[in-house]
Amino acid sequence: MKQLRCRDLRPGDILLKMATNTFTNRLIRFGQELAGQPNAFLGHAAIALDTQFAIEAQAHGITANHLAMKDKECGYIVYRPNNASLGRGAATAAKLLLDVNQRHGNLKYGAGGALKSIFGGPGVAKSGGDFDTLLDRVLAGRNQPFFCSQFVVYVYQWAAEQSGMSPQSVFSVSDAKATPSVLASTLVSNPRFAEAGYMLPNER
Repeated sequence: MKQLRCRDLRPGDILLKMATNTFTNRLIRFGQELAGQPNAFLGHAAIALDTQFAIEAQAHGITANHLAMKDKECGYIVYRPNNASLGRGAATAAKLLLDVNQRHGNLKYGAGGALKSIFGGPGVAKSGGDFDTLLDRVLAGRNQPFFCSQFVVYVYQWAAEQSGMSPQSVFSVSDAKATPSVLASTLVSNPRFAEAGYMLPNER
């Protein structure tokens, strides 16, 4: 694998973060191990907006964090869509949800929501109508929790649907059941993505 710096990132790159020692990351790692999921050492997921910022779902909502500042101590495995247009669409969709959360503060989740995504299987991807219904709720200011890897899967499935692709052809799992471990396992065997490299802590 190639070591990447911030300058190497492209819009839509999926960043899988190594679990840190925070309470939430320890809880996610324990839950993934308990559920027998591989890659339990991965505790978070985000989407690159550009070469500086990652958009991610956190307990207090969708945020944009500077990879060379706030998240510089974190290590990531980076997956890149083979279709650059799809990646740009996912980055744009992520930015839209960031803007919605900044306006309404309605996209938060709790530790309980994170645990619910770990147990219960991968489920089935949403249909086109489901995306419209959920988006209408979000734009109206209704509460809609997004767990980190759920956010990544939802954004990519939504971007695919908007570009005339089948959401299931990008990720076949339900976004609501996509843990960081499930997301990682899906990316490894997904022909639409390739492993671009890794980012070491404090080396940006």
